[in-house]
Amino acid sequence: MDPTPIVPDPSATATAERSSVGLVAVSGAVTLMGIGSVVAKAAEIAGPILAFHRVWIAAVIYVAIFVVFGGCITTSALRAAVPGGLVFGAQVGFFFSAIQLTTVANATMIIALQPVVILLFFSRRFGEATGGGQVWLALLALVGIGLVVFGSTESPSWSPVGDLLSVGALATWTLYFVYSKQARQTLGALEYQGLSLVFSALVMLPVAFAFEGTVDPGPGKWWWIAAMVATPGTGHMLMNWAHARVPLGLVSEMTLLSPVISVALAALVLDGETLNLTQVAGMGLVLGTLAVMVRSTTR
Repeated sequence: MDPTPIVPDPSATATAERSSVGLVAVSGAVTLMGIGSVVAKAAEIAGPILAFHRVWIAAVIYVAIFVVFGGCITTSALRAAVPGGLVFGAQVGFFFSAIQLTTVANATMIIALQPVVILLFFSRRFGEATGGGQVWLALLALVGIGLVVFGSTESPSWSPVGDLLSVGALATWTLYFVYSKQARQTLGALEYQGLSLVFSALVMLPVAFAFEGTVDPGPGKWWWIAAMVATPGTGHMLMNWAHARVPLGLVSEMTLLSPVISVALAALVLDGETLNLTQVAGMGLVLGTLAVMVRSTTR
């Protein structure tokens, strides 16, 4: 008697496809955000001013697209978008200020500590299992990040104040991931992206005036702002879209790729951003460990 054929579970197949597409979106997101860090450094615009224009322009674009395609802004949606929007406004303010003061390597690699924070403190909150192997792999990747950071301490672009601001960016970046994961349980990606950025702009407007006395980026600087909206702005959109398809821990682990892209690109196009053999070894360790983490988690 022939054995009963095994029929694939349609729901399992659909879940696998959603996860694969989500991974592609996250890969694009971290690449664009890595490029965005270099654009922010090259722009030479005060951090609060750059952050304000980056969020309000993106807010107008995404809210307009959402409404044009039939979306309706509700009170409940606004409430859901508030936490992520507020912390993201603070995050871009911290990060854009940090990257103007310290090296691209330090600013981006300090933020790369986020996956460990996510794995240790937040993954279980969303019912995502965290194995000891994942934690050790994340720590190993951070060893590679440490090599990149310490390899840049002799750079003329290094600043301890910039590093301290990067720690603030790390804290707010972690909270933004958690709040975004929560919001995406009830809001669409475009809806959340647009509405949260409205609150980000409300945070950064008074901050820009308080620290800089103006929101004028200066002559010839608007092209840089447009580039910031197009690169990391699109990256954040892809990331928010992927939150409903990929586990939070895996998304945070893949962000380790972003600083590697930033450091390599900065060494190629920016003055004072050197890249030595220690940093190259560190980036190789990050990439290798990331590949293992992604493969084991998707399995």
